[in-house]
Amino acid sequence: MTKQALHFDQLISIIEEATTGAQAKINELQGKEDNIGIADMFEMQILINQLTQLAEMSTSVVAASNSAIRTMAQNVNR
Repeated sequence: MTKQALHFDQLISIIEEATTGAQAKINELQGKEDNIGIADMFEMQILINQLTQLAEMSTSVVAASNSAIRTMAQNVNR
């Protein structure tokens, strides 16, 4: 049986990269003012959806690890 570690630093790094990308797109759109096209809005929607999915994934990973740790602690106490 091999042990696999959960690296939260990698997860945080991925989310920070997605956040930076979304922020860069927002800044780009602010510079365009009235010249924002449908393609720009679609790209922004995709970036925000990806960021949302990453945030939900990280929440699920943390919840699952907490649940597993709680179960192990309960089994130790029995």
